[in-house]
Amino acid sequence: MEVLPHFSHVHPLVFNDGRSHKSEEVYCCACGELVLGPRFSCVDCGFHLDKNCAEAPVEMNHPFHRKHNLKLMTSSPYVKGNPVCGFCNNICEKFVYHCSCNLVFHIKCAFLSYKFLVKNFRELVHQDKPISSECHYQELERVQCFACQKPLLESDYISHESRFYLHKKCFELPLEISHLSHRYHSLFLQFNNDHLPCQICQETQHQGLIYCCLICKFVLHIECVSPPPIIEDPSIHEHPFTRCLRELSFNCDACGTLGNYISYNCSTCSLMVHKKCISLPRFIKSVLHDHPISHKYFVVDNECTTHDCLHCHEEVNMACGSYNCSKCKFIIHVNCALQKAQWYYKIESKDDFDKLLKELLEVGTMNPSFSIRKMIKVGEKMIVRIK
Repeated sequence: MEVLPHFSHVHPLVFNDGRSHKSEEVYCCACGELVLGPRFSCVDCGFHLDKNCAEAPVEMNHPFHRKHNLKLMTSSPYVKGNPVCGFCNNICEKFVYHCSCNLVFHIKCAFLSYKFLVKNFRELVHQDKPISSECHYQELERVQCFACQKPLLESDYISHESRFYLHKKCFELPLEISHLSHRYHSLFLQFNNDHLPCQICQETQHQGLIYCCLICKFVLHIECVSPPPIIEDPSIHEHPFTRCLRELSFNCDACGTLGNYISYNCSTCSLMVHKKCISLPRFIKSVLHDHPISHKYFVVDNECTTHDCLHCHEEVNMACGSYNCSKCKFIIHVNCALQKAQWYYKIESKDDFDKLLKELLEVGTMNPSFSIRKMIKVGEKMIVRIK
């Protein structure tokens, strides 16, 4: 009779091959799932562990988290509330693997992520198909790939019976890469526990996986590892922007803030911008000002009466991008104008911009003290309430 002393229980656990007492339903005290195979049980307490959970190491060196080892715990490490699993995003209520970086796994999720790492396709895959029917399309419209956090739509995917989903292309990602934008060290597929922004798109992906150099805190999103070399859109800029993969500090000509790595350049206009700043709206209506305002790559003295930002009151670098009201001759930082999505809406064209400005000026002529009270989006139109 095989007996196992286990740190989680005061009594020794006896091995049961699962073939006897077939009608008996028992649940694993570590993962909470019905035990269908071999298990270790306490004959006195009704305490059960399935064989995989019973033999789980008390400390795990997880390749998706290279900073520290994960330690197996019998319950939440936190005094208040249960943590969310960093792998499946569900609440952890039983045994967990935990790191001081506030990374927590269900015990089964820790092993499932290992299967992903070693490309154990046979064990990992439960389904293997592209999205097809309209019903299926609607169902998966809200489902994201674990690795890149992008929707599963229009791409082949694989899934596990625990409702863990991966794009096929993400399943095949290398665990280590070299990248032209970071020539000192390799980048490893990791959890983004430090919540660092991607050096190409400047956005922060809190869930899923990223490529990271832990030494330099350099992060790239999976989707940004191979960004488009040329971005050409006449509605954004009259000339194409070309990617530069040099680790080079620059001041973004569109938003006026620092960039340290990948830039996109317009050689015709001598512009150097962040990738995310290529698609800045050219015209917006902001709750911070009565009139619509337009983006400019630089503003000369006679176009504004003050160099101070309308919102933060700090000085704006006139030689870099900002938003400007040509009527009131004021200026505002790009990041201040776009700080919150509910503060503004995009105006699609110059004609719409001129029309809205004319309407607001006419109202302002009748009542110079008017201001925007509320902006409501109805379909594709924006209704402006004035007081």
